[in-house]
Amino acid sequence: MLIDFTEKIVDGIFASLPRVRPSAYQANNGLLIAHRGAHDNNKSIFENTHQAFQRAQDLGCWGIEFDVHATADGVFVINHDPDLSRLWQKEVNIEEVNFIELRALVPEIPSLAEVIALYGASLHLFIELKIAVKNPQALLNALSACEPIKHYHLLTLNPDFYEGLDSLPGEALLLVAGHNNVQEFCDLSLRKPYGGVLGNYLLLTNKKRKKLLNAQQATGVGFVNSKNSLYRELNREVSWLFTNEALRVSRYLNHLRFPS
Repeated sequence: MLIDFTEKIVDGIFASLPRVRPSAYQANNGLLIAHRGAHDNNKSIFENTHQAFQRAQDLGCWGIEFDVHATADGVFVINHDPDLSRLWQKEVNIEEVNFIELRALVPEIPSLAEVIALYGASLHLFIELKIAVKNPQALLNALSACEPIKHYHLLTLNPDFYEGLDSLPGEALLLVAGHNNVQEFCDLSLRKPYGGVLGNYLLLTNKKRKKLLNAQQATGVGFVNSKNSLYRELNREVSWLFTNEALRVSRYLNHLRFPS
């Protein structure tokens, strides 16, 4: 896609632009979030699996981001796509099989309950809703083992997907802005109010962030995949840093936090 190609060009430019080295204090305020876990672009450690989440924890990441879908019997599982074709080479839609059938097909796919039990106390969970939730109460039941805001936030590209989740505090619900609606989502988050806005590091400007921060709302950017992009965001005092390169970026962070 043209947008993906443009993003790669922009990322390459920002990765090559030298930045002022942030202080250890700034580095300590940066919270690294492994996008779909600390995978290696699905070469040996697959995204959204226990292996990727455990690796994120071992690397010292503050949080993990992952996507959830419900099986036919209402069990929420971790997978980016609504089907198993891209990652697991199986022409199966998650919502059309029950959990036992899914687990037999792909044992590597964890359930939301398993992820909460294993990592909910040690990693902050950013749980993305990719589609509308047909049974909001089932999701709320799965989340009841942990505390919103303290242990997790929900996020979505479509605020309509929060329908039926009114019992959750607004601060626990985040908006993920695309390339053409950053201002719209910032305004919506302030008006609703939601908990804040996540977006591209280039488009979520300091001016937009300031309005959100003044309203005690959160901001986060992605994807921080290089040293210079990390330095830029730390110098901007962005706390939530989403990355697809957790191994590399965690090393950069540690070098700043513990200079030799």
